Amino acid sequence: MAQLFSIFAAVLYLFSAYRQFKAMREGRRDARTLVLASASVAILLHWVGWFIPMFESHTINLSFFNGGSLISLVVAIIVLVSALKKPVENLFIGLFPMAALIIALDLVFPASSVGIKVWQKGLVIHILLSILSYSLLTIAAFQAMALIAQDHQLKNKHMGGMVRMLPPLQTMDKLLFEMVWAGFILLSLAIGSGFLFLENLFAQSLVHKTVLTILAWFIYAGLLFGRFQFGWRGPVASKWTLSGLVFLALAYFGSKLVLEFLLHR
Repeated sequence: MAQLFSIFAAVLYLFSAYRQFKAMREGRRDARTLVLASASVAILLHWVGWFIPMFESHTINLSFFNGGSLISLVVAIIVLVSALKKPVENLFIGLFPMAALIIALDLVFPASSVGIKVWQKGLVIHILLSILSYSLLTIAAFQAMALIAQDHQLKNKHMGGMVRMLPPLQTMDKLLFEMVWAGFILLSLAIGSGFLFLENLFAQSLVHKTVLTILAWFIYAGLLFGRFQFGWRGPVASKWTLSGLVFLALAYFGSKLVLEFLLHR
């Protein structure tokens, strides 16, 4: 049953992304209601499909693709809620196909690692903070890519489709730093909770993940300092944002890829 919910969620994610892409390409705004409605149903089905196994086993399984599916779910929820008040629905075009792909991979390669018991409160808090921060900074990275593309089109005087549908550069820049600030605060709390609730963050199995995460934290801290001190914006800020996500992705997915698929742990 959970698999069926997940399949329908993936299909609706793709449909929402396609309808938003078509609307952006044609410069139309009349598809917004349909896009938001189908995205809402997709997220609901994704949520049910992911949490049914957790309720049945009383464990949180964060294996490579299962953990990725949860992150993509949180990302989808955040961007959908944001789209109700802010002009960020064009992020659906990149984020929703990614969510559909991760759902499909999770179905093909089912979770096999040992789950975390839901009553391990400290560890669960650390995991939730980590997932929230990673999700927000992932959205910021897609916002950064959209900002780079928009800046490139404006410099080359391409005033069609994407430029017409996106907010002004100043608004895009403001949205980017709102996401980075929120993600940075949550990342700081996630790192702090790790030192508080985990026995040894520099143990052999965790040291690479810890180091890469701290490096990502310094990149985001440098970006925010550069914004405050030098007024960084546009492509410069976007490149720093993307660099930070690369280190976070290596910290989470890189370590899991090596442990689960290469070392079979």
